[in-house]
Amino acid sequence: MLNHTLEFLRIADVQPSHEKVGKRQESVTELLVHISNKENRAMLLAFLQGVVGGFEGAPFWQDAPAVALIIKSIKDRDALPQDLTENANELRAVAAIAIGELLMKDPDSPGEESVLAALSLDSSLSSRSAAANKHIRWMLETLGAASGKVLVTAARRRRNRGNGALTKLEKLKKPAEGDVWDAIMPVVRAAIREVSAQEIVDREELETLWWMFGGYSEIVQKPLAELAPAAAAFCSGVELAQLALLPPSQTALAMVKRAIESGRKASTVGAISLQDAIGEWSAPMIGALAPSDGESDGLLSGHPALLPLSYACLRLRECKDAPKLGKDFTASTGLPLTHTQTPSQWGGQVFREAVLQRFAANKEN
Repeated sequence: MLNHTLEFLRIADVQPSHEKVGKRQESVTELLVHISNKENRAMLLAFLQGVVGGFEGAPFWQDAPAVALIIKSIKDRDALPQDLTENANELRAVAAIAIGELLMKDPDSPGEESVLAALSLDSSLSSRSAAANKHIRWMLETLGAASGKVLVTAARRRRNRGNGALTKLEKLKKPAEGDVWDAIMPVVRAAIREVSAQEIVDREELETLWWMFGGYSEIVQKPLAELAPAAAAFCSGVELAQLALLPPSQTALAMVKRAIESGRKASTVGAISLQDAIGEWSAPMIGALAPSDGESDGLLSGHPALLPLSYACLRLRECKDAPKLGKDFTASTGLPLTHTQTPSQWGGQVFREAVLQRFAANKEN
């Protein structure tokens, strides 16, 4: 989003000079190379954490890799205060511009890192209250809108049905000369891959529909209707995320909502605070979003703003005491325990986080 460099920089400098805008654009171009590389996925996630939650506090420190990289890129071209307490917003703006550029890269065919960035923003911004600072608020809203476009495009491409390879196989004629197998096998393999890809899409439709109409939670081994709305929301979000192709279709959240609210009176599915929702989470539920094997602990602890409920589960798994989630939890995630949403909205947040965890861990269908 080099075209929004001036506007994004206003979170740190209300009137950035033309020279400064140009130098920051050069820094962004350099940083984009780093975060576009799948080998640097940890750096991309750190950028996203900083963009959403800021660089001025945990999990960042003065010499954190993402902080050091952005500072170096800026100082190679311009003066910048070294102390993180003075330059955090400047780093946030530059990281946001780089993330925006990544989201706009290949708009008709988003790459994996673009999709990861979009899923991260979708997970982190969907339940987060709007920022008080108007420039930060506009920056995040702009990135959120761009991430939505990426997810719609990528989801459609993932489920695109075609028969080009089968058509080519049907029209294949015996070669006039040479090895017959050399001519036939590439076409046959392409047709098999095409059929296999469509079978995967068909399976997703069947499995998710069976899950939705079945109304049964495998996590707690009970019908969803027998669970408290907040518990049903949690289970629904996790279980549908495990069945969906990635990135998920735009109908997935509606399926979560239907599974939660089916058979319940409207009066029972009103807004509930995060603290009260947590009170309904059982140990199996917590373990479903923060597995005890510890495999995802680094992702959750290092990116609380991207995965606030997953981070809560990690903390609860470690301390087994909901009241211990206090001001430090809110400071890390940006999500107060008093924040209220409907069970369906909490279920949607759980779904987004479970999807992000799968994608970040390369556990795609």
